[in-house]
Amino acid sequence: MKRIIALLILSLTLFSFGTGRSRADEIALAQTVQAGLTAQYALEIHNDTGAEHSYRLAMSGLPNTLTATFTQGGPVLDNVIVPASSYGRVTLWVAVPADTPVGHYAAQFTAARDDGTTLVHPVTLNVENTYALSIVGQNINVTTFSGQEFSFEATAANTGAAPVTNLTLKVDAPAKWVTQVDPPVVAQLEAGASVNFTARVLIPASQITLDQTVSLTAASDQVSSPESKLVVRVQQNPNYLIAAGVVMAVAVAGVFIYFRIKGRR
Repeated sequence: MKRIIALLILSLTLFSFGTGRSRADEIALAQTVQAGLTAQYALEIHNDTGAEHSYRLAMSGLPNTLTATFTQGGPVLDNVIVPASSYGRVTLWVAVPADTPVGHYAAQFTAARDDGTTLVHPVTLNVENTYALSIVGQNINVTTFSGQEFSFEATAANTGAAPVTNLTLKVDAPAKWVTQVDPPVVAQLEAGASVNFTARVLIPASQITLDQTVSLTAASDQVSSPESKLVVRVQQNPNYLIAAGVVMAVAVAGVFIYFRIKGRR
């Protein structure tokens, strides 16, 4: 996933007395990010007490479409333990979908210590939309047969304010399906322009009957579009049924001839 590193890194200090507010409470953690990317804030939580403490982490005030998570270089977490007279580093990630409106978003980071002391710290996120892509035209449903090839078209539009480079159409199809997209890459697409892609997909003969949802994404060096869906209905190849019928008929004839020969002896 593409990321933007936070412009400001502050040390957040929790106190065991008073209101629990830090010396930096009046300074907001600020970040500017392109829609479609992920903002990253590096935080430090200092434990100035003589005992180990656990801190519950939370973000509030962001729109529901933005996803905030915390990590320490591994799995997502919402609780950290900081040893006595030490500090813990935490990374705050805010995923910003490509269709997020341009604007200024104010939120709050909260670290609640297990003894009741709480820090509430302002966080700001400025969303820009210099780069934006969308899929504006495509097939919605396709019906095909196992062992055969089908094709569909999709139109990608540059809805941002600047050119994008190395634009491709990504087709998330099952592993055994063979996909070819033409053109394979568009070196540059100007703002306000669009391009048509033609995708050819070969279904393996072994594919069972099913309705398969395929995800489509227009992706460039700068940004990716929201996912678009294509439902592919795969039916059993009629030629396969004919071949199976012929094999069965030959097998029955073979059994009939065998018993005729055996019966004459």
